[in-house]
Amino acid sequence: MVSLSTTWTFFQLLKFFGPKVLCAIFCGGLIGLERELKNKSAGIKTNMLICLGSTLYTVVSVLISASYADAGHFGDPARVAAQIVSGIGFLGGGAIIQSRGTVLGLTTAATIWVVAAIGVCIGIGHADIAIFCSLSVILVLVATTAFEDRILGRSLKFSCEVVAEDPSGEIRLALNQALAQNDLTLDDFNISSRGKYIVMIVHYNGHRNDHKKFIIHLWNIPGIREVRQS
Repeated sequence: MVSLSTTWTFFQLLKFFGPKVLCAIFCGGLIGLERELKNKSAGIKTNMLICLGSTLYTVVSVLISASYADAGHFGDPARVAAQIVSGIGFLGGGAIIQSRGTVLGLTTAATIWVVAAIGVCIGIGHADIAIFCSLSVILVLVATTAFEDRILGRSLKFSCEVVAEDPSGEIRLALNQALAQNDLTLDDFNISSRGKYIVMIVHYNGHRNDHKKFIIHLWNIPGIREVRQS
């Protein structure tokens, strides 16, 4: 049978941790939703867990430093929380991919880094700062994407790797036609062989939406076996 004191302690813990946990889930989920809608590797679950983990580490750090304060032993509450900054770097590094001279995932890594900082704010009791920063992150991610599409759209650079069977050169011609049809400008074109297949690495400039249409167009060309975006 559960004693009254145990029940009271549970409700005290729930009152202390509950709002922080819910706030961490909300802030991490809000940013993760934006990442999920853009099909990024770090989506809702990842950002929720990062924010929640940072919050719990910060709270535990404060509790540890205060545990022996009555006995005259004072700890530094920032010591455990400080390791979040270096520890989150491993997750950020794992989100960054380097492929054929192109670096991908920097925005995702930066988002992970900021989400961890938001978790620390929640852990020390500043949910207002955490929510404000979460909304600011969403604004930056959405607004800069819109700015890139509308203002810098024609200067965006893309590349893809196409694996195909093309003994007569028809696919190469179809690929050039697909670039023109989707209003993309060819920047560089490299061809190599891989057994009975040829590998074409295409670098081009254009609008983000035109790039997506171009990739879909490639899959409809007979003879193309694989399309990789890099």
